[in-house]
Amino acid sequence: MFNLSRINWRLPVNRYWRHLHYKPLMEVEDSITLRVLVLALVIVGILATDIAAQTGFSFWAIPLSVVGAIWGYYHRRNPNVPVKFCIAIGMLVALGAFLGRLLGELNDTRLGLAELLIQLQVLHSFDMPRRKDLGYSIVIGLILLGVAATLSQTFEFAPMLVLFLAIALPTLVIDYRSRLGLGKEKGKSIPQESQGTRVKVRKLSFYFLLFTFIVGLGLVIFAFMPRFPGYQLRNFPVSSPIEVKGGFTGRSIINPGYVRQGHANNQGNNSNGTAESKNGKPGGLNNTFYYGFNSQINQNLRGEMKPKVVMRVRSQAEGFWRVLAFDRYTGKGWKISRNEEVLTVKRSPWSYQIFLNPPAINIPTKEIVQTYTLVSDLPNLIPAMSYPKEVYFPTPMIAVDKEGSLRSPVGLSEDLTYTIISDVPLRDRTSLGNTST
Repeated sequence: MFNLSRINWRLPVNRYWRHLHYKPLMEVEDSITLRVLVLALVIVGILATDIAAQTGFSFWAIPLSVVGAIWGYYHRRNPNVPVKFCIAIGMLVALGAFLGRLLGELNDTRLGLAELLIQLQVLHSFDMPRRKDLGYSIVIGLILLGVAATLSQTFEFAPMLVLFLAIALPTLVIDYRSRLGLGKEKGKSIPQESQGTRVKVRKLSFYFLLFTFIVGLGLVIFAFMPRFPGYQLRNFPVSSPIEVKGGFTGRSIINPGYVRQGHANNQGNNSNGTAESKNGKPGGLNNTFYYGFNSQINQNLRGEMKPKVVMRVRSQAEGFWRVLAFDRYTGKGWKISRNEEVLTVKRSPWSYQIFLNPPAINIPTKEIVQTYTLVSDLPNLIPAMSYPKEVYFPTPMIAVDKEGSLRSPVGLSEDLTYTIISDVPLRDRTSLGNTST
């Protein structure tokens, strides 16, 4: 007879928990210095991303990373199964949130990927028992620094790059010594206080010389390295899509400083850039918005504008940014006589790319890619270099007038980003000098 009472029923879960309980955790990293330096690299990467992208990730990511690093150090020899389970759930939630944001940022996913990496790093900081886990954090800090480099538009990013290099050098040295097991040697004689001070000074001088050599070598390589044409993947920075309500004809120019059709503006000036005052004297101009961004312009206006930064441009070559052109002189200024003959061009719903008709020119040109980021409000005129052929803009359509100026359905607001590819004519001073009058 088969005796069922003698069978031992054991669940696999019980065996798994028993295995975790009795299995020793191998390769635990005990170096506090290495952990602090790795945390510093991650913090620098997060700060660099905030500076370059003008975000606020550091307000919550840095404190949580510090708390996670401290908690992970004191529990580095424990299995931490519940914590690992919560970390896995948190990573899945972060991935789901990233995929949701991805639908609205299909053309430029750099900032979304950086936010996902920061969230994963914060979760990962609560469970870093091994040196290999610390290596993952070093890589995340390096990736965040690279993302910040691509997003940066000013020199504010440079100090973070230098600081990252200054922290990375001792981090790599300590990590390499840990791999060789030099930090775990026992039986070494403890040096005297004066000898220990000499060793520290010698190490600091060595790090300083190594840091200077690497920075100098990097600058030399950067100076002599050839600049190959970028943007080969045709994946350009563009802001999130902007919905346009109502019909768009492109005939009107919206200048925030000058209202239309005689309505009073915010400075008590009834001029739209064309009129004079009631007593016949020249009118005044808005000191913050250029009066020339209108369908007509009165050059008798008086006043002085205040200098300010309105946009930042990243271009493959230097050039002139073309905004608006006039074709008829009125005696007091200029006007656009063919303002009704404006062509609207739509883009595909699946892409930000808008193709424009090539210009009727027969001279050598050079393709130049420009990316614009607004730091102040501007009219609904799109600055671009001469002869744009591809426009990556967040609105579903734009307009092109007879003079080749580009117009948007909405005013260009702060933080708006778009990209334009232009066929810019090559300027030849010799040919220009040989032409007749």
